[in-house]
Amino acid sequence: MDNHEDIAIVREIKDNIVQVEVERTGSCDGCAVSGICNSNEKTILHTIKTDQQLVLGDRVKVDIAPSLRVLSSFIVFILPIIVMISFYLISKFLFNFNEDPSIVISMFGLLLSGLFIFLIDKRFANKLSFKIIKKL
Repeated sequence: MDNHEDIAIVREIKDNIVQVEVERTGSCDGCAVSGICNSNEKTILHTIKTDQQLVLGDRVKVDIAPSLRVLSSFIVFILPIIVMISFYLISKFLFNFNEDPSIVISMFGLLLSGLFIFLIDKRFANKLSFKIIKKL
């Protein structure tokens, strides 16, 4: 799987912790991680630990780990479907409800999965793992 790389500008340096500014691009619109990295703003600030010698204003190439993108895509796209189908099957076969109530209950499960995704998004918003690949 290809890595998602962006160009960023160094805005602040404290010891080996660097704050970089990434400009929001068109690829942010289709990214499952966009909610986690606060891509509602025009520019996105990320704090990254690095051993590279950088100065303010340096342009760097940053990378998001592929494993994080796969996990977030699963949570955003696949988990709601699994929860919805599970709620339907449980209500239909375990509780012997008719089809109409089972569908309503499955929609309730879909809403719960949306709430779960929202809470996960808020909890892991600051744990997004970026790394600086190289100085440009």
